[in-house]
Amino acid sequence: MATYRKNSKGKLVPLTPEEALAMRDKEKNAVPTTEDRASKEAKLLGSTKEAIALRKAEINGEIKLLQSKLKGEIDTIKASETAKERAGKHLAVFGALYLCTCTIAFLFSMSVLDTESIAVAATLVTLVVTQLASILKTVVDTKEPKDPVELMSEIVHVTLGNETDTEPK
Repeated sequence: MATYRKNSKGKLVPLTPEEALAMRDKEKNAVPTTEDRASKEAKLLGSTKEAIALRKAEINGEIKLLQSKLKGEIDTIKASETAKERAGKHLAVFGALYLCTCTIAFLFSMSVLDTESIAVAATLVTLVVTQLASILKTVVDTKEPKDPVELMSEIVHVTLGNETDTEPK
């Protein structure tokens, strides 16, 4: 197996036996410069406990950085919510509680009120529960308006699609 070197003109030429021996001796005496990270840390720190503590501190720093970045993204999303979205989420969580509270209040009032007032209380509670249920339904069912750019894009696609269908074959 021949070893080659570049000459002054840049062409590869075989090494002479003396040059090969000199190169081999030079490589034997050379200090290896490629050490892995763990061995470098062990040499610098002197013990595995210190290396582990250093690595743990690095990982904890990365975790804190990632947590703060994600918290910032969550805060940005919450800040960009519309009032309707927030109301929808609130009613989705507490709407059933409000309805139950009104029903329990009505049942309690029936035991306290005299018989002439029960019909009036029943009518009022029925109106409140019905209105609350309709508000909840409106918030859940109403679709958000589309972006004007999306609307124009859909109109163009529909128009182009209809023109290609009506062309003569």
